[in-house]
Amino acid sequence: MHWAALKGAPDDPYVLARLGLFPLAAHAKAADEKGRLGQILARAATPGTDSEDIAALSALPPSMRRWAARLVAIHDREAAISLLDGGDREAIAACLLALNRAEDARIQLGRQPATNAEAAALLAHIAISDGDHAAARTALNDLMKDGGLGPILEEGAAAFTIDDLGGSAEIVENGPKVSVVIPYRDAAATLETAIRSIANQSWRNIEIIAVDDASTDDGPQIAERMAQSDARILTIQNKRTAGVYGARNSAIDVASGDYLTFLDADDWSPVERIARQVDRLDRHAVGIGNHIRMDEAGRPVAPRVFPIVRPVPITLLTRRNTLMNAGPFEEVVTGADSEMFARLEMVHGKQAIDRDSAVLLIARWRSGSLSDAQEGGLFGQERYDYRADWMFRHAGRAAPGLPAGPAAA
Repeated sequence: MHWAALKGAPDDPYVLARLGLFPLAAHAKAADEKGRLGQILARAATPGTDSEDIAALSALPPSMRRWAARLVAIHDREAAISLLDGGDREAIAACLLALNRAEDARIQLGRQPATNAEAAALLAHIAISDGDHAAARTALNDLMKDGGLGPILEEGAAAFTIDDLGGSAEIVENGPKVSVVIPYRDAAATLETAIRSIANQSWRNIEIIAVDDASTDDGPQIAERMAQSDARILTIQNKRTAGVYGARNSAIDVASGDYLTFLDADDWSPVERIARQVDRLDRHAVGIGNHIRMDEAGRPVAPRVFPIVRPVPITLLTRRNTLMNAGPFEEVVTGADSEMFARLEMVHGKQAIDRDSAVLLIARWRSGSLSDAQEGGLFGQERYDYRADWMFRHAGRAAPGLPAGPAAA
C-alpha cells in the first residue's frame, strides 16, 4: 500500500525500493540494516551490480531473492540465475533464453507439456525460434487453457502473428452494456485487429469507441469502414490533451456503457475477455487480468526477462460510475494506467480488486515502440519521475526533487 508506506516512511530506502522508486532509494540515507538492503536493491536495478551486492542478495529469503533476481536480470542474466532457486525452472529458463541459450532453457523446462502459463509461454518462444510452429501453437493454446480460456490458434504447422489469433465461445446476448475504449494514432497497420478482437467478443452488448488522436495515416478510414458494418462501433476525435490518456478521457466523456474497459490499438484480446470480466466483477470494484507480449514472429517476450505472464492495468474493467467518481486519467505521456489502477485500489481497498490469472490481453511488441522506450519498467527516467510523483501525491506528500503536480510534458 504505497500511500500508507510513504506516509509513514517517505525517506526509507527499503520502502522506496519495494515501491520501485529505485533512484530515490539509492540516494536516501539508511538508518538500519533494512535501509541498507533497500540501497542494495536499488543498485541491483541498475547496470554494474558488484559481487559484494550479489553476495548480500544471495543471503535473502527465497521470495526476496527472486524479486531481486527480477531486477538484476535486466542487465545481468548470469547473476540473476545465481540468485534463483534451482526449482524456479521458468525464471531460470527465461534468463537462459535472454542469454541466447535456447537448448539449455528447453532442458531446464523439461520435455513434458507445460504445467503452467509461464512455462507454456517459454516453450512457445523456443518452438518458434526452432521453426516448430505446430508446437508453438499447442503451447500458446496451453497457455490460454491454464487460465480457463479456449484455444486461440488452430492446429497446423504454419507460421503466425498476433493478427492470426482467434477463438470462439458461447454467445452472451443479454447483459449490461460494456464500453471498450480504443485510442489510436497512426495505427493503420494494427487497428483492425484490435477492433475486431472486441467486435468478436462473446459478450454482445458492447460499445466500441475508436478515438482518433490526430492520425496522419489511413487509421480513421479503417475505423469508419468498420463502423459502417457494425453499429456498435463509434468513431470520435480526441478533444482533450494529445496522447493516449487524453484520447481515453475524450471517449469516457461520451461512453454510454454500464461498464468501461480499454484496449490499445496494437493489442488483441481473447473472445471470452469481456464476459469473463463482467461475470467475475460481482462484488468487486475493479477487475484486471494478465497479459503477454508477442513479437513480430509470434514469440512471447518479456522486456524485463521474467516473468512473461504479468498483470497489466490496461485490462481494468469497472463500472462506469466507479471510474467517473475516481476522476479522469492524468493526461501525461506514459504511465497513467498504473496511476489510475493505484488510485482505484487506494479508494476501494485491495480486497475490492479482482485479479484474474488468465491472459486477457496480448500486446504487440516491436523494437522502437513507446513501450520499448518508456514502458520497459526500469528504463525511462520520465516514467520513474512520474511514478514517484503520483505515489507521493497519493500519500499526501510531494516527491523529493519533483514538482507538486502531475509530471506532464
